[in-house]
Amino acid sequence: MRRSVLPLAVVLALAAVGLSACSSSESAEPERSTTSPTPTSTVAPYTSTTYAGTENWLCRPDLSDDACDIDLDATLLRADGTTKVEKFVPAKDPAADCFYVYPTISGDKGANSDLEPGDEERTVVANQFARFGEVCRLYAPVYRQVPLAGIGFGGGATTTTVPGTQSPREIAYADVLDAWKQYLANDNDGRPFVLVGHSQGAGHLLRLIREQMDTNAGLRNKMVSAMLVGGGVPQPGTPGALTNVPPCEQSSGTVPTGCVVSYATFLASEPPPDGSFFGQTRDGGRVICTNPSTLDAEAGPLDSYFPTSGGLGTAVSTTGTPFVRYEGLYTGVCVSDARNWLSVTNTAQPGDARPTDVGGRISPVWGLHLIDMNLAMGDLVDLAGRQIAAR
Repeated sequence: MRRSVLPLAVVLALAAVGLSACSSSESAEPERSTTSPTPTSTVAPYTSTTYAGTENWLCRPDLSDDACDIDLDATLLRADGTTKVEKFVPAKDPAADCFYVYPTISGDKGANSDLEPGDEERTVVANQFARFGEVCRLYAPVYRQVPLAGIGFGGGATTTTVPGTQSPREIAYADVLDAWKQYLANDNDGRPFVLVGHSQGAGHLLRLIREQMDTNAGLRNKMVSAMLVGGGVPQPGTPGALTNVPPCEQSSGTVPTGCVVSYATFLASEPPPDGSFFGQTRDGGRVICTNPSTLDAEAGPLDSYFPTSGGLGTAVSTTGTPFVRYEGLYTGVCVSDARNWLSVTNTAQPGDARPTDVGGRISPVWGLHLIDMNLAMGDLVDLAGRQIAAR
């Protein structure tokens, strides 16, 4: 049975003090690992004690209480105020899978969250991942992430490692790796896959690519793309860059595959200030910026989806559907100055029925981090579909 989209009020109240783990203590650039990358494309037998069943998954095809199996219908709101209800139709027999790792969102106390998903996890899945069901089978594990309290908000614990124990970030990544290995060995069946992650989730997936795929041609050939949004993926040729997985860039009209999409959004009128958490790596290195609309240096309209209840700024609506779509309300273009970032501009003119501000800001250093994926959700899903078809 499909669930309704859960309210966002609680989630955004938490997010207002730190949705991302991309602060000075934790960014989307992962910790360096001393483990050796997988040497071959052979998928060895693997059975996880945590992820072998359906209990610790938010989304997967055989899950009865699936956080992705929700009402995703949207109302397209045009500039002149006319509307069109767009029924969401999931793919019946998709050719590929999508594997998602969610951002820092848990309200659990302590240095790591538990494996019991709350409204926070279900809501962020609804907003950032469920719509990919239009083009792929969906897999999203619950993992013991570093939660809001774990990065010091609300008087919670810090990520300081206790001598002789795993660091909280290592515990979180170990869960992601465990879930990935279980999926790959028992559910993938040789299918192509798209990786999707935001903020802390993007950081864990970047590390997964570095350790498991970058030197493994067999796995790289199955990776359609990696959408690592709201974090820092080092540019080719810079320290920490991936060797064999390039940025997704448009070339001669072809659809690029086996590549990375990454960006961090700021309003053009509010560019990233000194001290911003985004647009560079933790040590100040250059990062990839991908315009999900054009895949090149040109500006392009963004295809945005926002929930119609729960408090994302003036995106709140009474359209009668759980989501509202703003096609072309914002345009985006990658800017390279002291940082690399996706500059977005609201195009609403006087008399426009659409909002001139959809919210999503915490403070200038955060930019539009809360709505990185909402702003371009239609573009991301469309790109994933075209990349899957192009393989």
